[in-house]
Parts: sequence; C-alpha cells; structure tokens
Amino acid sequence: MAFIRTLVPASALILALAACKPQAPDAAAAPVRTAQASSAAAPAQCPDADFEHFVQRFSADIAVQEKATADPLTMIQLDPNAQPEPAPVTRQVPLAEVEWPVMPNLEAARNGGREVVVSDEAGARKVLVRTPDTGDQQAYSFAQRPCWTLVKVDDQSL
Repeated sequence: MAFIRTLVPASALILALAACKPQAPDAAAAPVRTAQASSAAAPAQCPDADFEHFVQRFSADIAVQEKATADPLTMIQLDPNAQPEPAPVTRQVPLAEVEWPVMPNLEAARNGGREVVVSDEAGARKVLVRTPDTGDQQAYSFAQRPCWTLVKVDDQSL
C-alpha cells in the first residue's frame, strides 16, 4: 500500500505540471505580442530619423537606395509621342528592374548647376532636382514606412 500512496501523489504532481504548460492559443499569441513590440520599436531602428541626413546618404550611396526604395516603385515618365501633346505614363516597377542609381547624388547635382528643392507634403517629403531654364526635372517622393522610403519617381523631362 505504501507503494501505491507514493505513486498517487507523483502522478498527481505530473498532471499538475502538465496543466501548467502553455496551451496552443497562448503560444500563438506570443509571436503577435512580439511582432507588435518590434513594429512599435521599428522607428528607433531607422538609421536616419532626420530626412535631410537621410536624403544625403540616400543620394550618395546605391546600397542605401536599394534598401530604402519601395517594391514596386511607382515611376512616371512623359511619353513624348502621345497626341495631342506629351502625357505622363505611370508604371509599377519591381525593385529587381529598377536601374541604379535611381536618384542622382544631390551634392554632385548642385555642383553641376542643378537646383535641388526639398519640400514637405503632409508628412511625406519631395525632392525636386532640375536644371534651370530647361525641361530637365525629376521629382522624388519619400514616405515613412516606418523608415524613409522612396515611393515614387516622377521624371517630367522631355
């Protein structure tokens, strides 16, 4: 009998410990909490919170451009053969088909006589690069997703 009394408390202990194991719903909820926490922390992981610093690095480094460009990238170009006048054509270009560099080095552009104008448009940023007194003009649109990301290139040149 003593042997049986010893087994009964041990088996009860095993059952009690088994009941303490996390159930499937709790285990499934844990990654959700982790994902929420990591997405909340994502802005802190962005290398450049300041847009001015970011856009200088972006324009000067193709590796930064490759990492901070939307997939697909919205690209707008004028079709000079459209009738009765040139018309914009919008395409969604997969990142694998984007030609690098997608944006010129802004410092080199300024040194080459081009104007660079940065504007804020409802939280997004636009960088206009143009050659004065010509039709040479490109606009680069950036959004925070959560880090700064190039989302559109509008080449208004003929």
